[in-house]
Amino acid sequence: MLRRSSGKCWSSAAATSAGNVRTDNEDTYLIHAENGIWAVADGMGGHQLGGLASQLVAESLLDIPAGGDLDRRLEHVATALQWVNFHLSCERTLVDPQQIMGSTVMTLVAQSGRAACIWAGDCRCYLLRCGVLFQISEDHSLVQQWVDAKRLTAEEAIQHPHSNIVTRAIGVSRELVLESVEFELYSGDMLLLCTDGLYRGLSAGIIIRCLSFAEPEKAVQALMQHALAGAAKDNVTAVVVRNN
Repeated sequence: MLRRSSGKCWSSAAATSAGNVRTDNEDTYLIHAENGIWAVADGMGGHQLGGLASQLVAESLLDIPAGGDLDRRLEHVATALQWVNFHLSCERTLVDPQQIMGSTVMTLVAQSGRAACIWAGDCRCYLLRCGVLFQISEDHSLVQQWVDAKRLTAEEAIQHPHSNIVTRAIGVSRELVLESVEFELYSGDMLLLCTDGLYRGLSAGIIIRCLSFAEPEKAVQALMQHALAGAAKDNVTAVVVRNN
């Protein structure tokens, strides 16, 4: 089901699917254009534990204040994510240390003319500006480390059998290291937040074509249609934000 959220400066839309193989959907998203915050979270653990973890991540961001300094809002996001990490890691220690219950996350916080991403894991943020696609985030994954060490190309990493191994995630250890990046926003910028189930099945050319729609609803529909037309072995989630 497609959801929309619009505010004074931004319009946005989102959709998620279990994909073509899995019966459970452990992905969750948050869209709140009035507050200038969006997120995607990809749960890990199976048997609904991953879904619960990703929901906790998204719900922890609901109360992030809309106004004020961007840096201060990023501190609120980091505090919220650290709280979820503490909660999940304690639960794992007390109940079953061998059971994974975690989530990767990509969060976008925006205010007039500026935005920032804060993340852990391999959910991604893309920016389409003037027809050029930029990958804003870098994956926290084993294959990304091999790409950095020039043992793999980016194309080989996508198809590698260990491509699903992440090196950071919320809930898997007591220590959570978040990464963030800030950038300028211009009118007409289109941003995509997505889980790995989406970008693994799409080429950069398809992502560019889909984000070239001026309406986020059409962009999300096109992205999901392309992803689900492929193998879609994993859950698929897309959030598109337009800076109006």
